[in-house]
Amino acid sequence: MPANANPVDVARLFLHVREAGPNTGQRVEAIQKWSGGISGQSWCCYFVTMVLDLAFGGKSPIPRQGACQGVYDLAKQQGWVTATPSVGDIYLYVTAADDHAHHIGLVTGVNPLVGISGNTSEDGTSSNGDRVAEHGISARIFVAYPRAA
Repeated sequence: MPANANPVDVARLFLHVREAGPNTGQRVEAIQKWSGGISGQSWCCYFVTMVLDLAFGGKSPIPRQGACQGVYDLAKQQGWVTATPSVGDIYLYVTAADDHAHHIGLVTGVNPLVGISGNTSEDGTSSNGDRVAEHGISARIFVAYPRAA
């Protein structure tokens, strides 16, 4: 894959991925392993950071990881957090009470607001679902990371 490929296009290549059991299955475990995780772990962040690793030819501005909070902390530190999303930005679901990020995906549309993520449900109502899916989102935290690594 060429460096600086469109992350949304890369993510859509994985729309066929489904779990075989809770946070397991050959493709899910490949995503987990790609970004340093192990079978059984929540994999939404592993999915997004793998997609960015592929899109940026191994030079993503966000390292491969499994912690949504780690991406959120990096974004706050770098000044990448925005309230106005663009296609290709990261979206985060953050619990307001403790400012804790618990789900992540990529924005694929802004009007209406749509995103793609791993470890979600087909309709997006679960942040611990069984697939990669593209659906409406209600996130309010977005990360406009650098597009050129």
